[in-house]
Amino acid sequence: MKLSITTFPWGKLETPRQLSKVLLDIEKLGFEGVGLEFGLLPPALKKNPEKVPALVNGTHLENGGTYSPGALTRIQWAKASETPLIWFSLKAPERKSALEKVRRFAKTASENGVTASLHNELGSSFQTPAELKQAMDQIKELTMCLDTAHGVAAGVDIEKTIDEYKDRITLVHLKDLRAKIPMKEVRFTRDFVNVGRGIIDLGSVVNKLKEVGYSGQLMLEIEALQGEDPGPVVLEGYRYVKKLLNSS
Repeated sequence: MKLSITTFPWGKLETPRQLSKVLLDIEKLGFEGVGLEFGLLPPALKKNPEKVPALVNGTHLENGGTYSPGALTRIQWAKASETPLIWFSLKAPERKSALEKVRRFAKTASENGVTASLHNELGSSFQTPAELKQAMDQIKELTMCLDTAHGVAAGVDIEKTIDEYKDRITLVHLKDLRAKIPMKEVRFTRDFVNVGRGIIDLGSVVNKLKEVGYSGQLMLEIEALQGEDPGPVVLEGYRYVKKLLNSS
């Protein structure tokens, strides 16, 4: 497993130079990969994805993927930027429509050499165990981005899900859940907290991933900075997960 982190803690970046500095900071902390939060990338890189590889290749980081709200245009961006994976979520008013959109996205991504990884995001059409199972069972091109905090908040048994989809989990998002509250009351920037600050037994999650032979990225997502400087918070998360990896 490779320990990685999204660029989320550093917020919106205005220039490629700023992204380059963030990537170097991530590398210096000891991470092996990075998730590129598309919405926070510099405008120049959104318009010119072919400039992304040089920035990532200027470090020893592995490009771990980017996010899409199910937009097909993002697939072409990923391909041009040499981003191998898109974690995505979407919401549609009807189940049939939602499944068809996921099917189309996964098929188009596969045809373009990009992995489509369904993110079990709260508020999307695929958040509960039954909804995830329906999509995974019906769409063969689909893989899963398993998010620990979103999953526990939605009643997903994380370890059982790892067992069930061990051959189709292509990304794991690690974050903690502040407290177990009704799903509809969860607020991302309040209730999704840094690893070790919440209620999830992440040690058991890491052990289960090792047991099934998961070799992809463990990607930290830190959304609830609450005014804190990202450097120390990110270092705290890194050290916590490294301890889990070394002790399990």
